[in-house]
Amino acid sequence: MNQPNRIYFLGNPYPKGHTLEEFLWSGRIEEDESMWFDFHLKTDPYYAEEEGKDKYNEEVEEEEEEESKSNWEAKGMWANYVQCTMSSTRWGDQGIQINKTTSKAVFNDFIKEPLLAHTFPLDDFNCNEVAFGIYLLGHDSCANHEIKIKETAKNKFEIEWSGKIAETYYGSSEFNHDFSLHLQNVEFDGFHYPKNWSLEKATDFFKNNFEDFEEYDFVDLNPKNNEREYKFKKK
Repeated sequence: MNQPNRIYFLGNPYPKGHTLEEFLWSGRIEEDESMWFDFHLKTDPYYAEEEGKDKYNEEVEEEEEEESKSNWEAKGMWANYVQCTMSSTRWGDQGIQINKTTSKAVFNDFIKEPLLAHTFPLDDFNCNEVAFGIYLLGHDSCANHEIKIKETAKNKFEIEWSGKIAETYYGSSEFNHDFSLHLQNVEFDGFHYPKNWSLEKATDFFKNNFEDFEEYDFVDLNPKNNEREYKFKKK
């Protein structure tokens, strides 16, 4: 059984998966008032839990054994690329649009159904217009995302995320590889909105769209300087 707070790339040389250095789940309001979820993760180095202090520079396997393996199966290849980033924010990608079905909603309405992006079959996959960018074995591609979110305590959530990966950095357009992760005790980081919105405009927007408006605060992102920029976050 997969352990929580790890990501697994099925069939790679690390069946125990990889721990995470970073994970952030946030919301985003665009100028047109559309609402989006953003997710960002970065793993620890692939070899972080291997024995030895310098796995990047040491010979991980005999050369002839490595040459007989695919990129996906070879530890040396993974060591060369060090760690994975999968993100809608790192490279300015789209994230997943929030399906708002009523004029006013509570937060949990947004996560009642799984969040989906680039589901199979893919009619047309444009590498320049994606929900998430991924750096895995170079700049690859990911699709068929399914993200299930369940609240377990006040502003604490479990997240199950699965999807497919194509090694596009090495010229493959086939999504032959699977990834999955199960996260526990994730906190939602809040909704960010356009910097040019006044606090009054933002207040009006959230009051008009959020039934549970009173359960949030505006949190100053720059408390130590005079630039007033806020996010809208659950108390």
